[in-house]
Amino acid sequence: MRSGRTAKVEEFEEIVHRFEIPLLQYARRITGDREQARDVVQETFVKFQRNGALRSEDKPATWLFTVCRNVALNMCRKERRMMYVDEEVIEARESEQPMPFDQLEQKEATGFLLQIVGTLPPRQQEVIQLKFQNDLSYQQIAEIMQTTANNVGVLLHTALKTLRQRYAQVAGDFIPFKPKPNE
Repeated sequence: MRSGRTAKVEEFEEIVHRFEIPLLQYARRITGDREQARDVVQETFVKFQRNGALRSEDKPATWLFTVCRNVALNMCRKERRMMYVDEEVIEARESEQPMPFDQLEQKEATGFLLQIVGTLPPRQQEVIQLKFQNDLSYQQIAEIMQTTANNVGVLLHTALKTLRQRYAQVAGDFIPFKPKPNE
């Protein structure tokens, strides 16, 4: 039988393993700097452990993203700068490697989409990231951003509508490479 302390340590390690990369990506989008993002995430986990947020009824995602956001925003305020979209494409965590032309096409398409997302207002960028990159619910996003779930829905709807329009305006110039199959 495991001791209570060992179980808590294992539970904390599982939470760190599950949320470290998404929190790093989120913090990096806000701070615009990899090292600052690491500091933000480290501080987030320290606060998580210190505040005893390891109760079984708690859902750590909302708490972690809220604290991460606040720490990152505070850091940006201190430095008087904030960046939500980095031009670098965040490395994919896929086990399969696509063919080189597929990789190039995917990288270009992702960069193209990130550039379009980068033209959105910061709150719309943040909603897009929390919803699609981190798969959080409207309610969780509302708690993190200190707004209502309805407002999250409006922000998301507006952002997606704008993205569709902007993509349609320039997508005609984007011709994907598709080699012909051998006959």
